[in-house]
Amino acid sequence: MADFASALITRFEADTAVSAIADDKIHWVYVPQGRELPYVRLQTISDPRPQLLKGYQGFRPTRVQADCFSKSYGEARALAEAIISAVATPEAVGGIQFGRCSAEGPRDLGEDTDKGFVHRASVDLLVWHILA
Repeated sequence: MADFASALITRFEADTAVSAIADDKIHWVYVPQGRELPYVRLQTISDPRPQLLKGYQGFRPTRVQADCFSKSYGEARALAEAIISAVATPEAVGGIQFGRCSAEGPRDLGEDTDKGFVHRASVDLLVWHILA
C-alpha cells in the first residue's frame, strides 16, 4: 500500500535543491540523536478527510510542518525555500498523486544548545494528495 509520508520524503530527496543542502537527512517526526546539521524534520499537523454525500472526497489536504535545521540562518532559510519549491507542482511519487501544494512561512525559530545556536526555519505545507 502507498504511504504518504514515505512518498513525500522520496519527493524531497529527489529534488536537487533540497538534496544539495540536506542530502538524505529528511526525517518523519523522529530525528536520530546526534544527527549532523542541516536536516529536515516533518510531522503531520492535521489530516482532515473531506466528505461529500456519497462518502469521502478523493483528494485530501494534509498539513505538514517542515522544520529546517541548520547552523546558519541563511542555510535554514534556503532549505525551507527549497522544500517549498520541491512540492510546488503536481506529481505522482510512490503510489501517491500529489496535487498542488500551498505554503505558509518560513517562520524564524531556533534554540541555544551546548554546541551553539541552531537555526530553524519552519514551514507549513498544505499538501493535496490521493492514492495514484
